[in-house]
Amino acid sequence: MILRSFPDVWPPTPANAAYRAAFYTRWGRENAVVRARAATAEFPPFTQTLSIKAAWGGTESYFIGGRRLAVDDDSYLVLNEGQTYASELREPRPIDSIGIFFRPRMAQALCGELVAGLAGALDDGPAPRERPLAFAEHLRRNDELVTPRLRALVAAIDTGEDDETWLEEELTQLLARLVQAERGFHRRSDSIEALRPATRRELLTRVERAADYLLSCYAESLALDDIAAAARLSKYHLVRLFRRVYGVTPHAFLQRKRAAVARRLIETTDDDLSDIALAAGFGTRFTMFRQLRRCFGASGVALRRGAARASVAGARR
Repeated sequence: MILRSFPDVWPPTPANAAYRAAFYTRWGRENAVVRARAATAEFPPFTQTLSIKAAWGGTESYFIGGRRLAVDDDSYLVLNEGQTYASELREPRPIDSIGIFFRPRMAQALCGELVAGLAGALDDGPAPRERPLAFAEHLRRNDELVTPRLRALVAAIDTGEDDETWLEEELTQLLARLVQAERGFHRRSDSIEALRPATRRELLTRVERAADYLLSCYAESLALDDIAAAARLSKYHLVRLFRRVYGVTPHAFLQRKRAAVARRLIETTDDDLSDIALAAGFGTRFTMFRQLRRCFGASGVALRRGAARASVAGARR
């Protein structure tokens, strides 16, 4: 099932009763992609299948277990089968949203196939043995493994592709890459000094919660106490472990995120530079300019001029 707008299921009204009844005969039972462009949307808590969330041109928020995870141009999110969460979109201009929902047990079946390999293909036949599989539910920075496949899927849908067999094949390949990326994610715990693997994984989870907090709340005024509380770590251990995993301190990580957001807004909108500085969390344009020079070697004015020149050159082609 491929939807090119958000489903008309919330709020439930007599006007959308027939649509909702038909929608839920399929939803949660088969593969589905929701490809929408909108500025506002809101969905209450609902238990879903395994899904991938991405957004471009703005921020879409997901609420899970007391946390807010904000997906934007820099990251994507994976939520496990059986997870309950809510979502909200509140932007001044329409953004591109993509939600990919895998049919039930698809990930467990694929995991069983990957474990068995080709040697087990003849034994298992069309019904491979399932293996348990759970993904870390954290914001994942765009990568060279999952992100290109995700964007290619969206591009194909935008050209009108809607064949169900094609979708099954594409999601199988995307899921395989997601499993591969998950293995790499867990290997990051090796950078943490701890005696037991379970301890290393838990410490990595807490560092990732700090990163999620920074990526989701960068526009706010954040203190180290707030970041440590989000990670449930002391400030000392937070800074030490964060540097081991990311190679920078939480503050440097936050400033890089803010600079990336500011640059994107400068190059893609006509918003006033002072307004962009506030939206990115810098407070003043002078602080923003200093960080832009540090991260990209150019001021906000230079970046806007460069984007304008690129736009004119593209129009002439």
